[in-house]
Amino acid sequence: MKFHWKIFWLCIGVYVLSLTITGVAVTENSYRSALNKEVERCLREESGIQSTLTLYLMTNQKLSQEKLDISSYSQNMVDMFGTKGAYMEVFDEGRKMLSSSAPKGWKFPREELEAALRNGRNYILRRNNGRHYLFVTDLVQVGPQRLLVSIISDVTHIDEQRRNQYLFFFQIGLAGLLLVGLGTGFMSKLVIKPIEKLSRASQHIASGNYQERVEAAARDEVGFLAEQFNIMAAEIEKKVAALEAEGERKQRFIDNLTHELRTPLTSVIGYSDLMLNIKYDEKVFGEGLRYVNSEGRRMLKMVNTLMDMILLRQNAFHPEKQRILPLLSEVSDIMRMKAEQYGVILEIRGEDFEVKIDWDLLKAALVNIVDNAVNASTPGSTVILGTEYRAGRPTVYIRDRGKGMAAEEINRVLEPFYRVDKSRSRKDGGLGLGLSICSEIVKAHAAELQIESEAGEGTDVKILFETENFTTS
Repeated sequence: MKFHWKIFWLCIGVYVLSLTITGVAVTENSYRSALNKEVERCLREESGIQSTLTLYLMTNQKLSQEKLDISSYSQNMVDMFGTKGAYMEVFDEGRKMLSSSAPKGWKFPREELEAALRNGRNYILRRNNGRHYLFVTDLVQVGPQRLLVSIISDVTHIDEQRRNQYLFFFQIGLAGLLLVGLGTGFMSKLVIKPIEKLSRASQHIASGNYQERVEAAARDEVGFLAEQFNIMAAEIEKKVAALEAEGERKQRFIDNLTHELRTPLTSVIGYSDLMLNIKYDEKVFGEGLRYVNSEGRRMLKMVNTLMDMILLRQNAFHPEKQRILPLLSEVSDIMRMKAEQYGVILEIRGEDFEVKIDWDLLKAALVNIVDNAVNASTPGSTVILGTEYRAGRPTVYIRDRGKGMAAEEINRVLEPFYRVDKSRSRKDGGLGLGLSICSEIVKAHAAELQIESEAGEGTDVKILFETENFTTS
């Protein structure tokens, strides 16, 4: 069952239940109130009749010269006080009926007569042949003589009022049910509409349309749900984009690795086939063996570098607080000879501070970054090894004013096997894995590697350490 139908039937059920409870409670309360008022009225009326009868009998007894038998006045009593809709019955002490204005006799026991003899006036409600009667019985005594007088009132009209009131509630209830049904159907559709939009949006997202969003105009729970849904959809889109990008990077890694392996293997197989199929020539064999050895070493270097990346991710390291300027000085000393060969000047700038590092690992990363900076620089330019505070974080940076990189290359330069200058890297035996390893080393230090570059303007490579991992010197 759809949700809007659940809301519809829930509202209808609540309406019917509340109307039934209210109708029954109001009708029954009105009925009891009317019946109690009728009983009170009949009791007052009977009390007046009882007083009048007693006075009437006592007066006749005084006027009579002889002893008066009050039972002989029973018919006169009935004729005087019996009216339409209210009957009178007169009984002697033996509960024998003396006279009655009732249209017929009653077939049920008259226990109220015995009760009146013992305790005086009482009343009882009875139903007979579809009618409702109130029996009020009292004892009339004149001297030693006693009579039982029963006043019978027809209170069926009160039952009819109750039936009419139930019918009225039923009729009003049907009209209200129609209105409530129409109103609930419209309102449930209106309330469910944003949820249906959420449902359609979720189906679109499930089918791959991660840009789907819903309007969150309402400022209620549904509006809040729509806002959270949009946030969730944005996060899903972001995660999916990240997964797709990661998948593309992995595919490029596999393609590049395949290419890097195929090239030297093709050369090795080609030279080995040549040496197998020609007569021995010392010069050709020497060149072939040197090339096979060179390509083999390059493959071994690539495998070792990949293993270093794997081990770097898996093995924990234990950093210690070290001063950063001595490390930069050591890196500068290592790279000074190559820099001089390229006509590049190495310069150290900035203030010293202590930071938790693994000296050898970070040195290897910095050497690689400085090496790239020297390769990209023009003769006479300067590569700066410096320190600064960036957004309150201690930072080590390597800055050159060399060739730089285009914006699309910055996002890919950390990928394994990616080369900005592919021809030079191959010539120098580079693998395109250096910055990938540097990135892993920086991550191991819980630091952040940032690259800022512009084609023809140079490159800034920054390592931003966490604040809690350093102290000023």
